[in-house]
Amino acid sequence: MVSTTDGLVSTTGGMISTTGGMISTTNRMVSTTDRMVSTTTSMTTSMVSGNTIAFQRSINI
Repeated sequence: MVSTTDGLVSTTGGMISTTGGMISTTNRMVSTTDRMVSTTTSMTTSMVSGNTIAFQRSINI
């Protein structure tokens, strides 16, 4: 577990890796600089355009 006062986690390479492959946030929001979220297991990549997120497979948030 990583806990910070302002809720921000920053890494040099911009990568966060977990053993279980799960990242959970209180407000259910994940924001990235390049607007891309990718997963290895489902082999899906989503590009964010405005407020729309399109996935090749269903992901529950």
